[in-house]
This record gives sequence, structure tokens and C-alpha cells, in this order.
Amino acid sequence: MAAVDPEWYSTMTDSTLGGVIKLARVAEHEKRNFGLDLVRAVAITLVYLAHGVTALKSLAMGVDLFFVLSGFLIGRIYFRSQAKGEFSLWRFWQSRWLRTLPPYYAALGLYAVSAAWFGGDSVHWYYIFFAQNYMGLDGFGPSWSLCVEEHFYLALPLLAGLVDRVGGRRSFLWLLPVVAVLPQAFRSYSAWRNGGLAPVWWETHYHFEGLVMGVLLAYLFVERQDVWIRIRPLAFGLSLLPVLAVVSMSVSPSGIFTLHGALLIYALGFAGWVRALYDLRWEPLGRVGRYGKELIHGLALASYSIYLVHVLFLDGIREWVLAWPRGPVKSMFIMSVTMLMAVVFYFLVERPTISMRDRYLQRGKRILKVTAV
Repeated sequence: MAAVDPEWYSTMTDSTLGGVIKLARVAEHEKRNFGLDLVRAVAITLVYLAHGVTALKSLAMGVDLFFVLSGFLIGRIYFRSQAKGEFSLWRFWQSRWLRTLPPYYAALGLYAVSAAWFGGDSVHWYYIFFAQNYMGLDGFGPSWSLCVEEHFYLALPLLAGLVDRVGGRRSFLWLLPVVAVLPQAFRSYSAWRNGGLAPVWWETHYHFEGLVMGVLLAYLFVERQDVWIRIRPLAFGLSLLPVLAVVSMSVSPSGIFTLHGALLIYALGFAGWVRALYDLRWEPLGRVGRYGKELIHGLALASYSIYLVHVLFLDGIREWVLAWPRGPVKSMFIMSVTMLMAVVFYFLVERPTISMRDRYLQRGKRILKVTAV
């Protein structure tokens, strides 16, 4: 089944009641794409398990899956709004910052209080401006990947607008693959100069290929639907690459798939995941299936909150139950309570933030319309 674009459907007309109902169902279904929800749920599960279970550290590649998904979603917003002549740089940044910054600052406050109370690694003033990837990453370790994304949100519309003006929209098709290779070139130079991968491999210029691959997918989805449809079989093949990389690094840590080279492999493979799963549709008939779908949906909705606070609660609860005997019961308790606290954070902080952002942006749209009239 080809990808369904709700904006394309919104331009169609149908005089029959059945046609109207059909189009309404398609639009509602596309409001939450199950395949992308599954990608998001898998990504946060991989990150959560990697930080919660020592033996599963290799699953931290879920961060790279998040990068590809973010690049696709944000790139799609950019290309769609540009194609419709509705793009606004300021509103683009407003939308992203109002969505991500309030929960981030709330989580940052929790980490600062925890560090002061329990004597953990501190967070510094420059965390406010997402400068920790270059000025020093002490506490709040997971924030390095959010820094990469925030830098990307800031740079994407500026650089993409420049490409639009200088090279034209078609130039994205060849330029984005070239840009996606740049972090690998930076890592290769670092490895050659330092005799190994730089200890600060999380710096943004070492780690943005997944975001660029996601933007390339977004470009194909909006501008080249013919290519988007044709690459689906290729996507299934690429989807195997992250698994092969993890297996290879487990068997031979010094082999071809080292961390130095695996990040580009992850970006290619996870781009395959996003493309292949985008078309996935699942309407479970049984109760178990419906619960499973709701679980995936819930993980997708709360993924940002889980990402922001899960390490804080994993470490805090470990300290709380330090005297308990080691075993599966202790591990399950720690991870369950951590997940519960992340869900509480979602309902108390992230969800109200989303509502506030949507109301503010909708009000801005009404003001713009009135001003135009």
C-alpha cells in the first residue's frame, strides 16, 4: 500500500455520503500513523532497556532511531509548508521550542535538585542553552542527544532555505546524501588524528547523519512520491543493517562494525525502518491485540517524558533499594517504578505543555488571518 497523505486527500471531493465517510476515516487514521508510533515505541524501549539493564547497553542505538524519525517528521513539516507557501521561520522555531523546552527545563530542574540533595553529578548554567555537548557533559547524560536535535531544529530551516534559494528544490536529492556522510568523515579524521574515536563522540558534528537521512525521507515523501513508493523494497533490505551491526560488534568488537563506523550504518538501516513501517496498518480484532496497540500508542505518546527522566529515576530508585538482594524481582521493581514516574511526568508536565503550545499557535493563526483580511 502506498503512503497516504491526508493533505492530498483533503483536496478531493466526493458527493456521496459513503465517500465522505471514507475520506473522514482515512484522515482520522492518518492523524496517528501506527507505523511511526511503533517506531517511536521501539526507539524508547531500546534506550530504556540499554540504560536499565547493563547487559543490553548495545540497545542504546535506539537514540539513532529517534534521530531518523525526528528528521523525517520535522523535515516533512518544512517541505510541506514550503510547498504550500506557508513557511514561517519564526513559527517553525516557536512550534519546536514550545514543544520541547518546557519539559526539558522541568527535567533539568529535577536533575539539579537531585544533584544538590543526593550529591550526584551537577548540571551547569550552559545546559539552559544546550551547550553541554561542547562545554562539558557531567550530569543529565541523556541530554546530549536532545542537544543534537535542538541544534538541528535551529539549523534546518536556515540551511534548507539557503539550498532552496541557491540550488533549487531538486538539489536536495543529491545534496542530502552527501551531507549525511559528513559526520563519518569527521569521525574518521578524529580516529586518524587521535589514534581512536574522540572521547567526546557525542558532539553534534559527529552525530547528525540520522537526522539528515530522515530529512531525505521527508523530501522524497513530499516532493517525489514516485521514488518514495519505489524504495519500499529497498527499505526492507536496509532494515537488517542495525541488527547485523550489533551482532558483528558483539562477536568481534574490533571488526568492521565498530562504533566509529556503525553510526552511519544505523542511520541507513533506521531510515529503512521508518520507510518500511510507515505503511504498516494494524486493526486488532482480539482484546489482547487491542491492549497491545494501546501500549504501543502510550509508549509513543510518553516517549519524550520517558527519555527525559528515566535515568534520574533508575539511579534514584537503585539507591533507594540498594540493600535488596540482586535478582529479577529487584530489577523489575526498579524499572516498573521508573516507568510509572515517567508517565506521571508526562501527565503533569509534557501533556499540559502540548496543549499550551497548540492553543498558542492556533491563536496566532487566527490573528494572522484577521490581519490579512
